[in-house]
Amino acid sequence: MAEVCSPVSAREITVDNNGSGADFKLIQEAVNNSSSGDIILVYPGIYNESVDIGIQNISILSNSENPEDTAVRAFKLSVNNITLSGFKIQENLVLKGRNGELWYAKIENCTVKNNILELGIGADDCYNSTIEKNIVLKSGISVVGPWDDSNFTISDNLLVDGGIGISYGSYRCLLLNNTLLKGGIWVSEGGSHKIIGNYISNGHGIGLFETSSDIENNTIVNCSEGICLTRLTGSNIVHNNTLMSNDIGIYVGDSGGNSFLNNTISKNNIGILLSGSTIDHAGANSLLNNTISNNNIGISLEGDSSGNLVTNNRVELNKQYGVYIKQVNSEVPYNGTNRFYNNIFNNTINFYNDTGNYTGNYFIAKATNISGGKNTVALNNTKTSGTNIAGGSYLGGNFWAKPDGTGFSQNCNDWNTDGIGDLIYTASAYDIDYLPLVSMPKDRQPVFPIADFSTNVSSGYVPLSVLFTDLSQNATSRVWDFDNDGVADSTGKMPVNIYPISGTYTVNLTVSNENGTSSRLYPVIASNRPQYTLTESQITTNKSNQTMPAIYGDKIVFFDDRSGLGNYNIYVYDLSTSKETQITINGSSHGYTMGPAIYGDRIVWKGNRNINGVWENFGIRVYNLSTSKETPNTNSINAFEPDIYEDRVVWTDARYGNADLYMYNLSTARETQITTNESTQDDPAIYDDKIVWRDWRNGNNTSSKTDIYMYNLSTSTETQITTSGLASNSKIHGDRLVYVNNSHIYMYNLSTSTETRITTYESRQDNPAIYGDRIVWMDDRNRNADIYMYNLSTNTETQITSNKSEQGAPAIYGDRIVWMDWRNKYRLDGHPDIENADIYVCTVSVIEPSLKTPVSDFFANTTSGNAPLKVLFTDNSTGAPIYWFWDFGDGINSKHALNATHTFTEPGKYDVSLTVTNENGSNTRIMPGYITVSESK
Repeated sequence: MAEVCSPVSAREITVDNNGSGADFKLIQEAVNNSSSGDIILVYPGIYNESVDIGIQNISILSNSENPEDTAVRAFKLSVNNITLSGFKIQENLVLKGRNGELWYAKIENCTVKNNILELGIGADDCYNSTIEKNIVLKSGISVVGPWDDSNFTISDNLLVDGGIGISYGSYRCLLLNNTLLKGGIWVSEGGSHKIIGNYISNGHGIGLFETSSDIENNTIVNCSEGICLTRLTGSNIVHNNTLMSNDIGIYVGDSGGNSFLNNTISKNNIGILLSGSTIDHAGANSLLNNTISNNNIGISLEGDSSGNLVTNNRVELNKQYGVYIKQVNSEVPYNGTNRFYNNIFNNTINFYNDTGNYTGNYFIAKATNISGGKNTVALNNTKTSGTNIAGGSYLGGNFWAKPDGTGFSQNCNDWNTDGIGDLIYTASAYDIDYLPLVSMPKDRQPVFPIADFSTNVSSGYVPLSVLFTDLSQNATSRVWDFDNDGVADSTGKMPVNIYPISGTYTVNLTVSNENGTSSRLYPVIASNRPQYTLTESQITTNKSNQTMPAIYGDKIVFFDDRSGLGNYNIYVYDLSTSKETQITINGSSHGYTMGPAIYGDRIVWKGNRNINGVWENFGIRVYNLSTSKETPNTNSINAFEPDIYEDRVVWTDARYGNADLYMYNLSTARETQITTNESTQDDPAIYDDKIVWRDWRNGNNTSSKTDIYMYNLSTSTETQITTSGLASNSKIHGDRLVYVNNSHIYMYNLSTSTETRITTYESRQDNPAIYGDRIVWMDDRNRNADIYMYNLSTNTETQITSNKSEQGAPAIYGDRIVWMDWRNKYRLDGHPDIENADIYVCTVSVIEPSLKTPVSDFFANTTSGNAPLKVLFTDNSTGAPIYWFWDFGDGINSKHALNATHTFTEPGKYDVSLTVTNENGSNTRIMPGYITVSESK
């Protein structure tokens, strides 16, 4: 049994290798001196440690919750109940128990989340543990054993160049909502797993060996095989997946008894391939309700693939064949006849049976001419009453169409109007559909309802009020279920529902008419309003101009003209020491337009200097704070707008007339020209191996059309991000770009290739910057320029400054935002019309919103009695709630009422709860067994 800690004994232990007065400098020391229940907070830094976590029931968390700034060489989790969060881990992370006398001990209840794992993670004999919301680079995630119900959860991770492997007897694992780029999922020798909602591209898809799983709602593109079921794999349920542009969408090799339902399979070489040997056949599989379209071959049956059922599928617009069969043929099929019925085939060649020409050598029985053996294909079922896939009133065979309208079923007569053709259909020499379906006249086809609706909002803060509008077609009735709990909430055309509690709700609209029903699901997200503590500090106080700040870690770099109006020098302010340092002494003339950039201990800027009253151009300069040494990056006098990431410096350079982008590697001393287009490219920014910039090529330098472009140094590929002709001022962090597009702030996600508009006010927004999930910008919606922040994780906007002066040029690093600020209205002697700017910084801290939420409480006028028992419930909550939600414990709820009356009709004990909500959040009180109802006497 896992160790349980008393809350009284829990401590908070701090670690900081920068000597800040923390409890320990090394993480291992903190672990060794911890006890069950302790929390170890690790401050930003680089920890060259291999940490062995051998104390049960402790949490090791980065203080910043930002993996980028807290790096650790390695961790090993070897005991129970460990939480590890917020680190950049450089070596393979290991979850593995201590070595016992015969084998390693088993561990359980560990959580690894919100980390960057540079060399992946491996778990061995680990139970009931979770790996979630990590970025995994290389190697991937491996779970080995135990031969038991491991109940391991792997969810919401991003894996780059690596996969997820579950092997050697792990059972009941959940693989949920992971994104795998250049990888795949492989499961072997276990079972009862759920593989749901994953996205896989450019890898090997999902593979199963000697296992059975539920594979649902995955999207797999550009892989060798989308879903692969191999030897001794059976009883899998594969449903609602999207498989596109793979070599094979679904491959079933030597595997039987699987179900493939409601999948979308398109643009693959082969949509579904069933291929078995005589020893391990691919038989007794069911292909039901799938859409198989625009592949080269839709369905292919090869080898000993017998006894399969193919029904209710749409097999359309496949280039070569709809169905291709090349099977081993013997007197008696090993597993029975393949049955095709109630499918729509709409291909130029719908069915091609090439069994007589099979040349494979992996089978005991050899292929013979099909006329000499038993036909292993049946193209119709017995004629029975029921609506078929073409709308007719009988089930029988299949609907045989062609894209040009010349298909058999599109032209065959049906004089008795039973939906079955008056003639048989010969699909191939020995394959006949004796009951082919035909088209029903349009005026006799049943009209089915189609569910659809819209919402005025799909997310917001509790209490969230949502207006739903029914847009369904052909419906005579409707039922709304606002939280998909199976209880009808409304039948109105335009109902309003209020969500009092934060969470993701699934709205279900079901509409009906005399011919059937139709449903549509849609998510609504209700969130608690985030609350921040904004701690603002003035960095500069002299009466000169301080402009264009940049920030990295504790250091703020900016231009300052205290040596003379317009003669800007570079200064650095260290937030950890409150010390200001002057870097340059000769001045610059670009204080308002071309600011310095900083990364680590290096500063870069455009080096214009005033020497004895004469301005000279010194190109791009680099200053190393560690060595106090300044060096030239380029001597081109036409270089400007530099930016830096690690050892790479990028800038705009017009040395050949038009402006191009260049890059210089400080480690290799090598210069590279990035763009060669004859138009202008300028305003570059760099992060990791990606450079973004403003590009004028689509306006031919004769108009103001500008778009954002990106160059990937790893792949040497250029990508156009925007097409509006109104985009500029781009910045990048991770896989997200921010930029101005038609006076609004937009974000582009490189992982999903999706653009999102961040700002909605019809005011001018400018100067965006991004770090992690936070975007900052200048916004003049209040008739003066303020600084605003948007959190991508919570979809919330926060105003950072609110005074009536002007603020601009914000930059962000971690929880700190810096900007130029004119609030002090300093005026230089002799220049009464000039107001000088200062540098300000704001630290953004999240506070617990529950401190301001209401507290639920209530009482009843009676708590027991005979059925039917009528009870008056009275709200006694504090904290000014504005919304009430009662749950009486018998499946009935009451919304919106401050006090509620309810009648209990059945004997029993009932749990009653009240949830109260205001603009800051919600709170619930549950009274178990509060109401006792006895039988009537």
